[in-house]
Amino acid sequence: MFYDLQFFLEVILPKIIIATFCGLIIGYDREKKNKAAGIKTNILICVGCTIFTMIPKFIMIQYPELNIDPTRVIGQVITGIGFLGAGVIMKNDNKIVGVTTSAFIWIVSSIGVFIGSTDLPFTAMLMSFGTVMISRAFDEIEKDLKLKNKEKDGSQP
Repeated sequence: MFYDLQFFLEVILPKIIIATFCGLIIGYDREKKNKAAGIKTNILICVGCTIFTMIPKFIMIQYPELNIDPTRVIGQVITGIGFLGAGVIMKNDNKIVGVTTSAFIWIVSSIGVFIGSTDLPFTAMLMSFGTVMISRAFDEIEKDLKLKNKEKDGSQP
């Protein structure tokens, strides 16, 4: 019993806290832009992927006689996230919406898998901040391109 608590406090809880923080970083940025899949969704995806990725490692420790390939879970997580991401993509009038939200779900899940399968918390946080920075940079680029396209379309007879 003590070993379980100690293992939880030393191994599992820190990874869950890191996954929560990483999901929060990306989710906060999405929430601030009033986009779908905000803080709570991104935290749940990141933490869930972290937990799913840790499970086979713990099974291997507890039952060393079983021949388990822990990387197979990653493939199943990717499949599940694919369904989740596909569910947010919709056609609205003549526009396809939700593709960026789907991409964010995909990248948050990959960060969760990274947290669950490695002991590199600082790298996971850098990935989260990097994702937000890339998103913000391309928001500005897209805004400029849309403005230029609007000006170009407006100047034609």
